[in-house]
Amino acid sequence: MLRLVMLAAVAATMLAPAGARADKSWCTDEHMQKMDAMVAKMTDEAKKKSAQTNLDASKAAMKSGDTEGCIASMKLAHTDMGM
Repeated sequence: MLRLVMLAAVAATMLAPAGARADKSWCTDEHMQKMDAMVAKMTDEAKKKSAQTNLDASKAAMKSGDTEGCIASMKLAHTDMGM
């Protein structure tokens, strides 16, 4: 049992940096363009409006150099989109 817990801890530690890199890739012009296209295709107006608001906040944070704010807003936009 202890061996399994240790293995899980090592795996989580190894995967954490990969997740952080993925988040930073959300704050690029390319990802913003993909998100714009995906939001445009949304049919639920309430979720679409929320996703667009969060995407706009993410873009503003990206332009001001606030990577943490960009990532936080992008996570909310992804949630609105069911991602």
